[in-house]
Amino acid sequence: MIFPIPSHPSWEIKDSSKLDDYLRCPRYYFYHYMLGWSLDMPAHDLIFGDAFHRAREHQLLFGYDDVAGAMDAFMTTYRKEFEPESDAIYLPKTPAAILNALMQFAQLHSLDLINNEVVSINGQKMTEISGTVPVDEKRVLHYRMDSIMQRLEDGMIFSWDHKTTSGKWIHDTRWDEDLHLSIQNGTYTHCLYCMFPIEQVLGVEFVKTGFEFLQRGSANRPAGYHATTRKIPAFKSPDQMNTWLWNVNVRLDDIERDMDRLSHCTENDEVLMAFPLNPKSCTSYRGCEFHDFCLTWQNPLRRCYEPPIGFIERYWDPSERESTVKKDLTFQM
Repeated sequence: MIFPIPSHPSWEIKDSSKLDDYLRCPRYYFYHYMLGWSLDMPAHDLIFGDAFHRAREHQLLFGYDDVAGAMDAFMTTYRKEFEPESDAIYLPKTPAAILNALMQFAQLHSLDLINNEVVSINGQKMTEISGTVPVDEKRVLHYRMDSIMQRLEDGMIFSWDHKTTSGKWIHDTRWDEDLHLSIQNGTYTHCLYCMFPIEQVLGVEFVKTGFEFLQRGSANRPAGYHATTRKIPAFKSPDQMNTWLWNVNVRLDDIERDMDRLSHCTENDEVLMAFPLNPKSCTSYRGCEFHDFCLTWQNPLRRCYEPPIGFIERYWDPSERESTVKKDLTFQM
């Protein structure tokens, strides 16, 4: 296909995040993934989350009591992007908050590695695993899992996936419900199905950690950093996974149809007749950064030669992200 905008190799790489954002709004997908536009600001939430994953990986591999080693793992990743002077800007998501959370894992969740163990495959411990997993005869999704664990009492397989948020959202049950039906949940469960007998797979348990900083204390909680951790078992049955697989392939078909439509569009068209707007998601999260463009640009092809002021070109390619284990999967026969 010949497109009215320069093509980019990342277009062909699909993962759960891309599918989620296409569901959120196809026009958002166009701006963020096809043009590669992002706000010109540090991706703090992403880097903070990645660094926390490294800290938790260290605890899974070397024990929860090794808080110092886990903290070093966090700082090695985090300080590449954020200097100590910036910590006050991102309160409560700071290194001090991570130290508090890691100490709580050691104190309150010490049974994690007594009742469970990290799975080894061909001598490799399965933490921070990335690769591809097939969803039909020709197409794959890219994935990145935090861990593969085995429950010692019965040998069942599951994954712990870590999520970070602020304290005010940690008990929001709407997020819990989203996790049960999320594309990411199904993707990770599908990965486990491709590695282990289906009857041995539990699925994904999300581990949510909420960070808070209290300027003033109370009778219940002193001033300072607080971390709250909740585990959300979001296991899916094989029947539910059939629904997930069908939905994923439908969305991939939808993206391919929009790609085909885009190949027939020009900047002379009155409107862009590909990647339609979803006006019901404009206020999702903190609000969409492309809202004003959708309001004023009926055909963004006339304006997409370079990012607007306040934006940069930063394409999302999950295959470029660092991981400990690389593993491309196939359907288990």
